[in-house]
Amino acid sequence: MVTTGVTPTPGAGDVPAKGTIKVLVVMLQPNDTAPTNPTATRNDVDAKWATVRTFYDQASYGQTVVTTALTNFATLDGTLADFVDTSPNVENFRQDQLDRIAAIGAKAAVDQGLKLNDYQMIAFVTFTGKTFVRAWGGGSQSTFSYDNGLPASDPNRISINLTTNNAINTLFINDRAEWGRFAHEFGHNIVSAPTSSGDGTGTLGEDVYGSDLVDAGAATAAPFEMMGNHDSHPLFSGYHLEKLGYYKPANVRELVWDHNANAFTIDVVAHGLSEDSDPNRVHLVKIKVSDALSYYVQVRQRPGTTAQVFDDDIPFGASANQGGVVVTRAIAGVMNNNQQTRFITLMHDQVTLLKDQFAEDPARALRITVLDDAVQTRPLVCRVRVEWAQNISDDPNGSFDLKVEPWGSDYTSPDIWVDRDPFGSFDNTIDSQGRPLGNGDRPRVDKVNKFVSRVHVSGATGATNVKVTQYAVTPPGVGDNGNWSPIGISTVPSIAANGSADVTCNWVPVVGKHTCLKAYASAQLGEISGHNNSAQENVADFISAGGSPCEPVLVRTAIRNPVDERRAVRVSLTGVPEGWMAQIPHAWVWLDGLAEKEIDVAIWPTDDLAAYRIGSLRDDDKRDDHAKYVGLAPVRVRGQVERSYPVSVMPNGDPAASRFYPIGGVFYRVHVRRKAEIRIEVGQDKELGELGYVVHGWVRPAVADQRIVIDVSEPGGRDVVNLVTLSRPDGSFEASFDLRDAVDRHGPGAYTAQAFIFDADELDDAESNAIQLSV
Repeated sequence: MVTTGVTPTPGAGDVPAKGTIKVLVVMLQPNDTAPTNPTATRNDVDAKWATVRTFYDQASYGQTVVTTALTNFATLDGTLADFVDTSPNVENFRQDQLDRIAAIGAKAAVDQGLKLNDYQMIAFVTFTGKTFVRAWGGGSQSTFSYDNGLPASDPNRISINLTTNNAINTLFINDRAEWGRFAHEFGHNIVSAPTSSGDGTGTLGEDVYGSDLVDAGAATAAPFEMMGNHDSHPLFSGYHLEKLGYYKPANVRELVWDHNANAFTIDVVAHGLSEDSDPNRVHLVKIKVSDALSYYVQVRQRPGTTAQVFDDDIPFGASANQGGVVVTRAIAGVMNNNQQTRFITLMHDQVTLLKDQFAEDPARALRITVLDDAVQTRPLVCRVRVEWAQNISDDPNGSFDLKVEPWGSDYTSPDIWVDRDPFGSFDNTIDSQGRPLGNGDRPRVDKVNKFVSRVHVSGATGATNVKVTQYAVTPPGVGDNGNWSPIGISTVPSIAANGSADVTCNWVPVVGKHTCLKAYASAQLGEISGHNNSAQENVADFISAGGSPCEPVLVRTAIRNPVDERRAVRVSLTGVPEGWMAQIPHAWVWLDGLAEKEIDVAIWPTDDLAAYRIGSLRDDDKRDDHAKYVGLAPVRVRGQVERSYPVSVMPNGDPAASRFYPIGGVFYRVHVRRKAEIRIEVGQDKELGELGYVVHGWVRPAVADQRIVIDVSEPGGRDVVNLVTLSRPDGSFEASFDLRDAVDRHGPGAYTAQAFIFDADELDDAESNAIQLSV
């Protein structure tokens, strides 16, 4: 078999969103799977496209016109199994067969008298019987070629080579798909995700659902976004509606956040069946924080008795009008968030906001409050207040005080820590209040870690509805210019007087680099002081792999100007112990207002491995004369900016002076470790039953009591088993696991086992070979 052409893969939408979009719908069936009633199946698909047409007509206020032409059924030259991968982690058309499907489908359309050049999009709809299949959207091609490789004299020879004047966008879908999936895949061809880049940016394309995230729960906006939970038929969220240009400029209110106090009261109307013409209200509020970050405010409402086809299943809580305010965050550029996420997420629980409820970014003192959730009931109009830098005044006579313990000289806070799987046990010891010291655990990249923040309440009474917002910022920085956004928002119903609550969000770091964790408990009316409600902590452990000589560690560090005018930032190093060296490339860094520049801080041991006290070498009497240096370098990088005056004499007659103001810093812990390797084998553990397995492995050099982490993932790549064990004195280790529960949940297929040396006290991090288990 020979296949040529351009393989369509999901990508940015490149069909103009406005105007008439002609869609050629090609009906196909495998040669072993045919509909009982082809006419009824074709009519059913036609009806779904009619609803897609209505959806885009209503969403665009008549600006996107979808027209379709359907072919009769044509037969593919293979079985269903040839074209569809039914394994639980895929359930989709085989990507290497899309060209084949497209070529046969295009040829069938031409044979039925249709001209490919008349269409901007082709939907290849394949009958799959009762087999569930996902879909592919967002591809495009101008060549439709396929050759089955049979001799030219063979009557079954297929040789197709069709070309079009321009690339045609494509989507591949099955007949059983709900109309929302058809609209979603169509959407891949007209919407696109921004190009988000930078260390720690983990957004994944224009989809906003959770099936391909390590933490599916991070896809918080999915119920309110057609590029999310499409089968519940939501409208697009604010970002896409703005980019699609479906609103007149007068119906989009843009606010630009800054550090100056400001407040705006705005009436926002739901997206109804016709665009609103009242000059005193808008459909969309956009709050632009930076080129990379914006917040969008909409009102969303179920159809009720109207002909509206979208938003019929949005969660609206206790609303009497089946709707309310929705606030989303959109990352549209370089963002210093070390978190795998979608570029569109909710800023509140997965339900519309109602009167007196709010969404906020407390680090920026930005709050969006619903003042009235029923200014008008249909289409729903809500009044919101958008404000920033409007701090709640302290109340010395207040009855309670919220507090998160700030960081100390080591840039860690006792009230912020990391908990990795297995949860509840920590690398570091526990203090008298049950909090792990330091960072708690060293986090694992691309795994779910728990970011925990403890909020205390003192005073005569407790506190209710305590909102806690958490951030993860990378690369580390001296100074703060605000290029980050929240990763977790939680509300604690109540905290008793003189009590505390631990607030947890899932953290999936995408880079194994220094990260600053921040936690804010929102200030409340009646609180004694709102100035002790936040804290931050640096998560930073780096390994210098031992040898002769030891390897240097280069830590990417951002120098950030926290003021909005050009300044020189002074950078300094402290805490370098004997036997170590550290270097920064610049003692001064000139930066424009709120700008940043990344530099590499180099930290390295100056002697050979044997000179450092680490692991078992720490207690080796034979090495006392050699192990003369500490194995940990706790290096601090600090920044200062100059404050000067434009006059030489102050009003009181004293000479005007200048001084340096500290703007914060970062703390790096660099460890010496021995270079290491790890290998594993996997066999049956008959004592655990048919699906019981045992991992046998070894580490080199052979060192006892080194932490070994073993992960087993299901066919889709998600971890289903996480084990922790220690190496024996000869370097060997073993651990058993049972896959019965995993197979019940995820089905049979290729499971993968792999082991890691992770956060050991003598050996460097390393990963083993991966073993596939056919289950």
